[in-house]
This record gives sequence, structure tokens and C-alpha cells, in this order.
Amino acid sequence: MKVNFRELEDYLNKFGYPYNENMKSESFDIPELTAYEYLMKNMKKYENIDAMTYFGRKIKYGEFAEEIEKTANAMKGIGQTAGDRIATLVPNVPEAAYLQYGTSKIGAVPSNIDPRTTGKMMLNYIEHEHIKNIVVVDVMYETAIRPIEHELKEKYGIDKVIVLPATNSLMKPLKGLINLKNKINHIEPIKSDVLDIIYWDDMINNTKYEHATDVGFRPNMEATIQHSSGTSKGLPKSIPLTNENINSFVEKHIPTVFSTFPYGTKMLNILPYFASYGAINTSHLGFNLGLTLQQIPEFKFEDFGYIAHKQKSEILIGTPTWFALASNDTRLKKDALKYVKMAISGGDSIDEKSKEKINEFLKNHGAQCGITNGHGMSELSGSGCYQFENHENGVGVGIPFPYDKYIVLDDDGNIVPMTENGVKGCTWIYTPSSTTGIFEGNQFAETKEINGFRFLNSKDTMLIMPNNEIKYIEREDRAFARFDGHKIVPFDVESKFTANELIKQCMVVPYDDIDIRGKMPIAYVVPVRDLSVDEKNQIVENVVNNMVKSEDTNNRDIPRKICFLEEMPTNAMSKNDFRELQNRELDGSEYTIDIKETNLSSSDVQIIKPCNQNVKVLKIK
Repeated sequence: MKVNFRELEDYLNKFGYPYNENMKSESFDIPELTAYEYLMKNMKKYENIDAMTYFGRKIKYGEFAEEIEKTANAMKGIGQTAGDRIATLVPNVPEAAYLQYGTSKIGAVPSNIDPRTTGKMMLNYIEHEHIKNIVVVDVMYETAIRPIEHELKEKYGIDKVIVLPATNSLMKPLKGLINLKNKINHIEPIKSDVLDIIYWDDMINNTKYEHATDVGFRPNMEATIQHSSGTSKGLPKSIPLTNENINSFVEKHIPTVFSTFPYGTKMLNILPYFASYGAINTSHLGFNLGLTLQQIPEFKFEDFGYIAHKQKSEILIGTPTWFALASNDTRLKKDALKYVKMAISGGDSIDEKSKEKINEFLKNHGAQCGITNGHGMSELSGSGCYQFENHENGVGVGIPFPYDKYIVLDDDGNIVPMTENGVKGCTWIYTPSSTTGIFEGNQFAETKEINGFRFLNSKDTMLIMPNNEIKYIEREDRAFARFDGHKIVPFDVESKFTANELIKQCMVVPYDDIDIRGKMPIAYVVPVRDLSVDEKNQIVENVVNNMVKSEDTNNRDIPRKICFLEEMPTNAMSKNDFRELQNRELDGSEYTIDIKETNLSSSDVQIIKPCNQNVKVLKIK
């Protein structure tokens, strides 16, 4: 299916938005294939290459194809049919990939769910997504499934659960050793008085005489359901992605450097399947480009760099937090990362100081590249832009992928024209890999049709430059109003803190001020090292003093509380967890900024130390 992309480029060029020089042709061809058909077509070119490695075991693409067929037969055997959804609570193990494409062959839909999901949350997914069957990794059965066994059977008609041991695809000697250890420790197989528990291998063996038929491609078929990180709203959204979405995600990478990597290039598959960045941005992309995915089911964030070193990984995709932790890993010696050809940081913003430190770390440890920033969303199937060669703007997120477009709309939905200084505001994105924004008849993401193309509201504030380079500013829904209606834009305040060389990170969130009885801003600050009391006092004094004197901030922007932390809390995707900061109770470790305010003016700025210090630091005139 061809999409005339040049038509969109010509239309937006009237508003000053530039052409994308990486676009190789005027139209974009979306493959009319299921995910299963698309992979089978592509892997014919490299069937003797390793598709995956798993704790020393190597699985070639030819074996991968055989396992997909077995899984498709098994899905048919347990009653999955076209359009049925199956919940997969599975980490990065080979079976997660078998499920992705085995279900695709029969037209069923995997809903990739965080294995750490609690029983109560599982019931929400079961009902909202009309789940028919469940596959769960063995170590999470007790927390995710055991508490809801009766509800699953009696209310939702789910009478069996497929249990997948995380050890299932290990090499036989290692698998045997673990089984022996479990026997010695009296670890019994999972049993239930309510549900029929079927282990993965038993499911495969019991259905080996089934024959799953390829249902073939139909427009707008769901290929997978992914889930948002829940950073802003607390409840992860169900994000349906079609075959057209996830296959075009691969296609739009082909005109880029990604397609230049030789077959068998090793990519660390450490991002989880329950996020688009794991299931599509890493796995579906990697498999269809003939890369070798190094499956890592569980890891400690601080081990990210060490794992890459031990695996001799050539492509790394991680979060800024993971790369920052790697840069502090004393186990990594000179040339420890000499195999790394590409290191991509996504999922959260990265400041200039952190980027410089990470680049110095990569250089000093032999990497063949610096850090590459990008921007993406689960709703886009993953990345929407990244720093292509010759498009480097410091802490920016690069330029859009070929056949993607970023624009800014005003509050009335009109395109904001490009200026010589760029255009800043809420960014809307067109990409063929984007969800429709509708699930079960309900709109979960705001979209707008522009000249026949559907744009999705990213809810991210960005600065788009006339040459297509983009700087990420912040999540739109992080902005909040004080008790008096004054809007706080966190990025503007945070930049005042991170301008100080001793500050690594700053996050500004609202808190409930009991004296004012309303919302006020609090700044959480992470220093680059342990600071003395005097150094903290000086930092607070300098920042507040600068904000009082600044012409580009209002005194109402000044945080009324400032708190130093050792590190920022993070969520399951290692993004900074703003919700946890908002829910944090004040404990007396905060500085208080006291300002006398009227509706017209503010004065008498005072800094009050935490209660374990002397009462007053400074009165700013």
C-alpha cells in the first residue's frame, strides 16, 4: 500500500517545515503482510545466522522459524483463533519471540503485559482487553495469577493458564542443573485446585499434530497490544498496533544507518517486551534486519554496562539512567566496550552534562561511537526521530525518521508556521507506524487529520528547528497550575538548577502546601556527588537569588520547597517517576522558600533551612 508522502511534505512546506533529506522516494510502501509473513519473507536471506543467544545457547533463524510454527500449532491447540487476545506476562526469553509470530500466523493477538503486574491489575487487563488465554513466566504466577484464580474461571471463563519456566530455553546441562537444585530445595511445580496448569513444553508436545493455517493479511488487523509506562496517569494504556504499524516501523529504518549493519550484528535485547521499545523497536526491528538478539530476561540497572561488556554487544538501546549507571561501573576497564558500534539513549530526556559524561565514558572504554539521542512513544511503535549522521545538536533528539513528520499546533489546532528561530510548542506526529489512537471503540490518544494524514498528539513540548532538528523540552502534562492558577512549566525551573555544575538532575512537581491549602512547586535535586551542608546551602541561595533577579522567570515560579536526593526514583521502564515524587510525603529534609505574595506582587524572599539545620539561611532583597 503506497502512501504519497511527498504530498504531505509539500503541504507542510507551505508553513515553512523543511523536506526530510533522508526520504529516498516520494511515496512510502507499507507492506501488506502480517508480522509472521513479513518475518518469514525477510529471514530467508539469513536463515543460517544466529537469531538469538540465551545464556550461551545460540538459536539460528532456521530453528527460530521452526519454533514459531510449533507455537502457532500450540496456540491453535489451546483454542486461540483469529482476533482472540492472549495475555503474555513473559520477560525477554526466546519464547516471547515465538509467541509474537506464532500468534500472528493464526491471527491471534498477544497482549504484552509486565510480568510484575499484580492480580488486581491483571483483572483490569482481562476485562478491558477481553483476554481469552494467559501465558505467564513461572516466577510471577504467585503474584499475578494466584490471587485471582477464582475470578478468572468464574467471571471470565479462563480455566487454564500456560506456565513458562524462565529456564525453558537454557542449554540442557544448565537447565538440568537448575532442575536438580530446585528438587534439592523442594521447589515443586506450580499446581492449582482451580485452574488447569499447563507447562510450556507440555503445551507444545500435546499439540504437535495440530496444523495452524496462515490466516493471511487483512487491513488494520491488530498485531500486538503494547502498554504505556503509566508515567503521567498511573494506569498503563492499552495500545493496539497493527501489522501495518509494526512492519512500516521496520521499513522506515531501511533508508538509515540501521540497514547497514551486517547480518548477525549483536544487539542487546534488554528492553522488556511489555513496552513497544522492547517488542518492536528492538525485537521486531532486529529480527527483520537479520541481527542477533542477546536475550536478557532480568538484570539490575547498574549492571547494564557490564552485561554489554560480557556479551560483546555491538548495538545498545537503553535509557539515560542505565548509561549513567554504566559510566560509574568500576568493573569496566579500558576497551571493555570496544565492540559497541551504536549506543542509543531513549525513553527519557538527557541533559548536556550527562551526555558529555556518557560520551567520555564510551570513548575511554573503546566504543566506536558516542551516545545517540532519540525521541519516541509506545503509540508510534517506538522511535520517531533520532540523531542521524550530520544532524547533531547537542542535547537534541535528532530529526524525524524518513516518512515521519513532527509539527506544532496551537490551541485551536492550527499549524504554527516555522520561523528562523524554529517553532516551539505541543508537538503532533505523523508516522505510518502510529496507532489509530482508538481501542475498543474508545479514543485513548488525541489525533487530528491534516491534509488526509492522521497526526497524533505527543503531549510533548519540543523545539523544532528550520533544518528539522528537534530539541525535547518536556512532557506537556507535567506542567501544572499553582493554587492561584499560575502555570508552572517544570523545564524552565529545572534548567535554573542544572545550570549549576554540581547538579546532575532536577525534577519539579506539585505538592500540597498545608499553609496555603493548595498546589505549590517543589524541586527535587540530585547532585553529582555528596555535598556538604554549606555547599547545599550555597546552591539553594544561588538558584533562588538568580530566579529572583532573572528576567525570564516570575517569582511565582520559584519552588517553595527544595529537597536534595541521592537519586531520582524510576518506574519499570527506568524513566524518572514523577508520580512517586508527587506522592512523596514531606519529611523535614526540605528547604522552604518563604515569599510574601499578593495578587499583584511578591517580596521578602527568605530561605529556611531544613529542620535539622539552623532556622534561617538568607533573606534575599
